[in-house]
Amino acid sequence: MTGTSLDAIDVALCEIQPKGDRQTVTLRSFSSAPYPPELAYLIRRALDGAASMEDLSDLPFLLARAYAEAWRAVDPNGTAEAISVHGQTLWHHPPESTWQAVSGPALAALTERTVIHDFRSADVALGGQGAPLVPLFDHAMLGSATEDCVAVNIGGMANVTLLPAGGSIDLLQAFDTGPGNVLINAICERTFGKRFDAKGALARAGNVIPQALEELQTHPFFAQEPPKSTGREVFNEVLVDHLYRRYAHPSIPSEDLVSTLTELTAWSIADHIHRYQPSTSGVFVGGGGVHNHFLMERLAHYLPDAVVRSCADVGIDPDAKEAMCFAWLGWRTQQGLVGNVPSVTGARSAVVLGSVCRTAGTDGG
Repeated sequence: MTGTSLDAIDVALCEIQPKGDRQTVTLRSFSSAPYPPELAYLIRRALDGAASMEDLSDLPFLLARAYAEAWRAVDPNGTAEAISVHGQTLWHHPPESTWQAVSGPALAALTERTVIHDFRSADVALGGQGAPLVPLFDHAMLGSATEDCVAVNIGGMANVTLLPAGGSIDLLQAFDTGPGNVLINAICERTFGKRFDAKGALARAGNVIPQALEELQTHPFFAQEPPKSTGREVFNEVLVDHLYRRYAHPSIPSEDLVSTLTELTAWSIADHIHRYQPSTSGVFVGGGGVHNHFLMERLAHYLPDAVVRSCADVGIDPDAKEAMCFAWLGWRTQQGLVGNVPSVTGARSAVVLGSVCRTAGTDGG
């Protein structure tokens, strides 16, 4: 799994076993390998619209090589039957198109394993957002028969899955809430030369700039009704540059800018929970944002009637969760099982997700 934060290649080696009408997903090993600097640079060029056709042609193959190397580090004995890969999102424009770059055939050839990739296109083709896709996993792994819960993922962007007590999969609601770490990371890079705010220390040292927060809260995405998804096309360095030009001043500590964008992330997640499931009593957080202690505190501040905690408390590694989810989605694709939830994405129907690339000697080769 590689997300919009561009911080690492996450690899989860999972064992998946049927259990009645559900499955168990057991994490056997996990690694988070930093992106090779030259690859991260090329991805940023592509995201900024500065990449050449040569760059765009090379990138899916470079990603395949990086993914193959990351897999070998986690699974040196080659025990995996198949590799399920999300790819790197370069553009997300539903319901017209979406692009998660990686060459599936190249990765299959490099690893000699069946590869499942391109998970979002089928949903987008049926009028859906192609995202979020984690909710099916959230429902299976975190749903409660007695408690109204919410699963939150704070990666580059943030998304929520509403899990009412005993709720049916057919009525599941989930959607992106806006920025997760992306704006926080960008302002840390701009003002302190740091890739992220470790444990939220910079934000904790600052104070929210009320006028800036109020301006950011008027962004139309926040008021948009679900189904909805977003990405770097909407929340990106351009917005951070605007904030910096408008509010950076010698009399204003740079920590205040970090604090303001951290507050925006916490507020936007909590605001969506208040609007769409005010009865929530349990919030389970995964993704890199769970390590930002100040962000978690601010999220709890906005949700005083709920217990906000890491999904590690219920046995799911918050760093590995999305990679585990896509391993499971890939397994479902191999079994011919649907992977999207139309009530979540807005697609016209449920559909089997992904493209499958096989090599000689694999089933159906």
